[in-house]
Amino acid sequence: MEYAMLNNGVKRFSMCFFTILLAVIWMACSEHPDSMGNPETGGGTEINNGNEEPNKESMKIKITVGQRVVTATMADNAAAQDFVSRLPLEVKLDDYNNTEKIFYPSPKLTIEGVKRGCTPSPGDITIYAPWGNVAIFYKSWSQSNDLILIGRIDGDGIEALSVSGTVTVKFEKE
Repeated sequence: MEYAMLNNGVKRFSMCFFTILLAVIWMACSEHPDSMGNPETGGGTEINNGNEEPNKESMKIKITVGQRVVTATMADNAAAQDFVSRLPLEVKLDDYNNTEKIFYPSPKLTIEGVKRGCTPSPGDITIYAPWGNVAIFYKSWSQSNDLILIGRIDGDGIEALSVSGTVTVKFEKE
């Protein structure tokens, strides 16, 4: 009799444990980085990582490409703040993989303690951690734990960078 009662207690505990475990896994997996952002596609990448203190300063920048000026909203993290602190900045963006425009800031942007991992969509401004380059995606790409989201070009502004070859741009505080 005691064995049967003990066995039932272990079964109940196991069922509760596995139910809680499944709920935790489900919640962790449902918080996908593309759950917010671009209202046109229902996707995009959330630019507030949620684990940093909110920045009191404006995190909007303007990007001049030829005669066109577009704006971007920067993420609320240390890497984005480091980037904004270096503005104004004029650089040549090289085309990489017909997917993104890249440049190498010198010195590299700070990435310590910044959340890694995103699935870039057109308009996302990221840092590729292993190389230290800034990458502005003009096409969608697969999820990478080596990408750090630092901002997103507003509206349809990415069209200005969706051209082949190298492009000279100027980044400025808005």
